[in-house]
Amino acid sequence: MKQLHFEYDMTLAFDSLVEKHRFTLKCFPHTDERQEISQLHVEVFPNEFLCNAQDSFGNSCIYGYAEGQHDHFSVHVTGHAKTGLASYETAEDIPNISMYKYQTPYTKPGDCLKAYRQQFAWKEETTALDKALVFMKQLYQDFHYEQGVTNISTTAEEALVLGKGVCQDYSHIMLSLCRMERIPSRYVVGMLMGEGLSHAWVEICSGGRWIALDPTNNLVVDTQHIKISSGRDYQDCIINQGVFTGFASQTQEIQVSVKEIILKP
Repeated sequence: MKQLHFEYDMTLAFDSLVEKHRFTLKCFPHTDERQEISQLHVEVFPNEFLCNAQDSFGNSCIYGYAEGQHDHFSVHVTGHAKTGLASYETAEDIPNISMYKYQTPYTKPGDCLKAYRQQFAWKEETTALDKALVFMKQLYQDFHYEQGVTNISTTAEEALVLGKGVCQDYSHIMLSLCRMERIPSRYVVGMLMGEGLSHAWVEICSGGRWIALDPTNNLVVDTQHIKISSGRDYQDCIINQGVFTGFASQTQEIQVSVKEIILKP
C-alpha cells in the first residue's frame, strides 16, 4: 500500500467574456475496493450552483452553473489516496457488464486493427487476462509514445495506422483488441505518480474481477495509480464538459501532481 497526496488543477482562459456557463466535472477520485480517498477538497470558480452526483457508470461528478460574465474558469482538487488495498474490483457489482464487450466509435476496428489481431493465436484454455497481457506486451513493443501526433478525436484505428500516440491511443487500441475477443473492457482516467497530465489505462474483466492494465507503461496497475473514472471509452470519461453563452475561443491548462506521503516512524 501507498499513501499518496494528489493535486489536480485545470484552468480555462477565454479570449472574451462568457456567461451562463453550464459544466460537468469528472476530475476527482472516489473510494472503491482498490483505493481509499480522504481529505478531498474541491474548489470551482466561478460558480453560482454546484451539485454532487454520480453518472450512469458510477463515476463521481459535479454539475454546475456560473451565471455571470467571466473570462476564466478554474478547478482545484486536492486529497489523499491510500492505494493498493486490493488488486482488483469485483465485477459482479457492475450492472450491464456486457456493454463493455461492444466496440464504440473510438474503438471500432478497421482493416489495420483487424490485420494486427491476426498475429495472436490462443489455446482453448487461455484466459481473458492472459490474452490482455499478451496484447499489452505486444502493443508496448509495436506502438510508440509521442505527443502531438494525435488528438482527443483520434480513433484506435487511426492511431494504429500512425504507429504512435499517447495514453488515450494505447488504451483505445487495447480496448479494440480485447473487445474483438469478446472480453469486457473499459477505459479508465486517473492520475499517476509524478507531475504532468492525467493518465489513461484499461480495465479488463476476467474471472469476475476487473483487473487494471496500463498499456502505455506495460504494467499491471499498482500503488502508483489513482483512478478517477471509467467508461466505454474517452467520451464517457471527459474531465470537463461545458456550454456557455458568448463568442470566445478558449485555452486549457492542466497540471497534475501525485506524491507519496512518507510517514514518520
